[in-house]
Amino acid sequence: MAENTSHCPGDIANVSQSTASTAAIDQRADSAADAVKKCLLSVKVSRYDASEVERQMQGELFDKWQENCEVVKNTMIRFSNINEYLDHLQEAYEGIDEQTRKKMNGVLFSEGTWEYKMMEWKFNKGETSNARYGMIAFGRSPDGQFVDCMYVMYRMDFKIAPKKIVNNEEHSLLWGLITWTTSSEKNEERSLGLRTIEQLKNFFRCKAMEGFRDNGVIETINYVKSIEDAANDDIIKS
Repeated sequence: MAENTSHCPGDIANVSQSTASTAAIDQRADSAADAVKKCLLSVKVSRYDASEVERQMQGELFDKWQENCEVVKNTMIRFSNINEYLDHLQEAYEGIDEQTRKKMNGVLFSEGTWEYKMMEWKFNKGETSNARYGMIAFGRSPDGQFVDCMYVMYRMDFKIAPKKIVNNEEHSLLWGLITWTTSSEKNEERSLGLRTIEQLKNFFRCKAMEGFRDNGVIETINYVKSIEDAANDDIIKS
């Protein structure tokens, strides 16, 4: 969406105008990306607890697992086209529902940066559960004519494996002279305790931060010793 401009030699007025415009863009200094980076760097996660969950994943905790990280960056969007661009974001990228789209109208009234963090955690017993963690930010140029946008979203879909219960029953005949044992198995939907749920949420946040780091959104992750030291800022939907 960036404009390409050319100038003729000796066109002093146009060159001066271009220099001033470039300076204004430089002053914006990727404000949308900076807002996203600042917000994500404030998110605290425990690498130790995340590793514990990962070990459980390799065992019997998860039946299904799928993850995806998406990073979108656009610069120099004409502010006159901002409504069409917001509609495009909602249509093209998962995670922007109607309520979030309405909140994004806040950029219309912002003269600097506007950002919004999107968090969702849905745990469905016996069914596929999902989690979303992302952020969208806009930075407006000093002249108000252009907007930068950055959108990052990490998605994880998973299913908790049912708990396998084995029942052994002993049998006998002829006053115990003949004995044998039969086994039966049944699956029971697993109920997760509060501690396990908190560990899962921390694991998800940790994976999201790693995805954003690997995609160049942030350089470092704010690791803490345990989930008790990490802020619990999730929106829980069951």
